[in-house]
Amino acid sequence: MDFVQKPIRVVHFCYWFFLVLPAWIEFVYPGYTRLDEVLNLETLPGKIPVLVLGIILFLIGMYYGLASSQLLAKIGRGAMAFKFSKNVVVSGVYDQLRNPMALGYYLMILGVGLMAHSTYFFFLNLFIIIPSHIFYIKYFEEFEVELRLGKSYIEYKQQTPFLIPKVFVKLTNRNKTL
Repeated sequence: MDFVQKPIRVVHFCYWFFLVLPAWIEFVYPGYTRLDEVLNLETLPGKIPVLVLGIILFLIGMYYGLASSQLLAKIGRGAMAFKFSKNVVVSGVYDQLRNPMALGYYLMILGVGLMAHSTYFFFLNLFIIIPSHIFYIKYFEEFEVELRLGKSYIEYKQQTPFLIPKVFVKLTNRNKTL
């Protein structure tokens, strides 16, 4: 299995090093509140509503991130990308979607962009960072997890949505039948 895990670690490292790290360096310098000014962009409109939405997204994202990390460590006996899980986790937030940690991360970085009213930071994450990470998960990570955890993960994958919680999937399907 090591032959699959090494390339996954390399791809994951490249994602973080070449996409996320530069974005976070920009976040610190020139500063997430100055990015739009430096790039001569208008900041996001609607100060209070955008701030409130950013806080809500950030808090929901933080919940998904913390809850999934705890379950992955306790039940899966793993830790994010650094320690591959040994068991499929199907309870808690993992009962609702296969990638709650990723969803939490996406909501948090979008929330930060909204809280900072940064047009650049928000859209960089929405159109480059998040789609790149989804591509990585869908075409690299899930393949590796299938090889490592086998039938139990494949069954879980068939029953559980990729990134949208079951609650929203059910609501969408219910509205289609009405």
